[in-house]
Amino acid sequence: MSYVVPLLVAALVAVLDWWAVGTDRRGIERWAKPAVMVLLVAAAVLIPADSEAIRWAIVAGLVFGLVGDVLLFFDRFIPGAAAFLVGHLAYVVALLMVPQEPRGLLVGAVIVSLVAVFVGRRIVAGAWAKSHVLGGIVAAYMLVIGAVVILAVGSSSVVVEIAALLFLTSDALLAWARFVGPAPGGRVAVMVTYQLAQAGFVLAIPALVP
Repeated sequence: MSYVVPLLVAALVAVLDWWAVGTDRRGIERWAKPAVMVLLVAAAVLIPADSEAIRWAIVAGLVFGLVGDVLLFFDRFIPGAAAFLVGHLAYVVALLMVPQEPRGLLVGAVIVSLVAVFVGRRIVAGAWAKSHVLGGIVAAYMLVIGAVVILAVGSSSVVVEIAALLFLTSDALLAWARFVGPAPGGRVAVMVTYQLAQAGFVLAIPALVP
C-alpha cells in the first residue's frame, strides 16, 4: 500500500492547485501543478501491476504530461502540446496491450465522432486561422486523444474509461478557450478534469491486464 501516500498527498496538492488557479495565485500554481504529477508518477511506480510493460507505458505518459505542464505554464503551447501528444501515444501503447471489446470500440468511436463534429471541428478551424502549422498540430493531437478514448472505452476497465473521457473533456475545454472563445468553468475546470484524468490512469494500472 506504499502507493497510497503519494496519492493522498497528490490529492491535497491538487486541491491547493485548483484554489491557486481559481484565485490566480501563479506563484503557488508554479510548483503545485508539477508537484501533483511528480506524486502521481511515484504512485504509478509503486502501485501493484499485473503488467510491467503497461505500468511503464503509463509512467511514460505521466512524465510527458509533467513536461507538458511546465511548458504550458510558461506559455510554450506548441512544445507543450507536442509533449502531451507523446504522452497520449504512450497511453495508446498501454491500451493496445489490453484486450478490446468490439462493442466498446464502437461506442468509443461514436463518442469521439460526436465530439469531433460538434467541438473539434471548430477548434481546428480556430487553430488553422492562427497558423496552418498550429492547425495541423491540433488536428494530429485530436486524432491521438481520440484513439486513447476509443481504446479506453473498448477496454474492460471502467476507471480508465472515465480517465480518458475526463482527459478528452480537459483538452477540449483548454483548446476551446485558446482557439474559439471562453470555455465553461475556465481554467479551473481544465485543471480539475486534467488532474483527475491523470490520477485515473494511475489507478487503472492494476486493472489493465494483457
